[in-house]
Amino acid sequence: MRPAAAITAALVFAAIATPLAAQPARAPAAATSDWSTRVATTPAGGILLGNPNAPVKLVEFGSLTCPHCRAFHEAALPALKSRYLAAGRVSYEYRPFTLNGIDLMAGLLVQCQPAPGAWGFVNRVYERQDELVAPFMQVSEADRAGIAALPADQQGPKMAELGKLPTFAAAAGLPRARYDACLAAKPGMDKLLAIRADAVQIHGLTGTPSFLINGKMQADTYDWAALEPLLAAAVKAAPTAARTK
Repeated sequence: MRPAAAITAALVFAAIATPLAAQPARAPAAATSDWSTRVATTPAGGILLGNPNAPVKLVEFGSLTCPHCRAFHEAALPALKSRYLAAGRVSYEYRPFTLNGIDLMAGLLVQCQPAPGAWGFVNRVYERQDELVAPFMQVSEADRAGIAALPADQQGPKMAELGKLPTFAAAAGLPRARYDACLAAKPGMDKLLAIRADAVQIHGLTGTPSFLINGKMQADTYDWAALEPLLAAAVKAAPTAARTK
């Protein structure tokens, strides 16, 4: 694997419209009436919704700038929560997958917040994805050349500044001092790069969104219509006793 600094620099200039491959896109014993309201961060750098002991574990690798990921988020989350998460049968973990420099910088703002704030930021990004992306697309070639001449660890923050990410973050309730701390946090960067490496090298991810069900990548599955039958089958096959733990 290339050094992290080289990967970071490459991602800063990755084309926003070019994913890896174009794709169509608590206390253990305590009962809860609605597991879908439980939100927590995970050691892998994801955000977990639902019962952490659910027998069926769904993981999404999603890019914050991917239109197909936004479409999945809008179509799937209401049904996923009401039909699967609420009863504790399924847990859902969102892992921010980095396709480009916008994902990388915005992902750092996810990584540095407690679970409710992180999930709220993800929701806001998908609700206003065009507002996030458009200013980055307007950065001039001259400015991009100037960024490329900077040391690798300065390229992402400078691109984010020119792409008006601080303004987007402020509107989401993240003050500038907190924003600067988030971008400088090495653990967040390490987690984002680890998520990317795991998805590509271990699970063979070829596009976003992509999904694991109980650790297995679901081939050719990029939307809720394709995913739900697979999820329902996994729930049906899961041991009944395990569902209430």
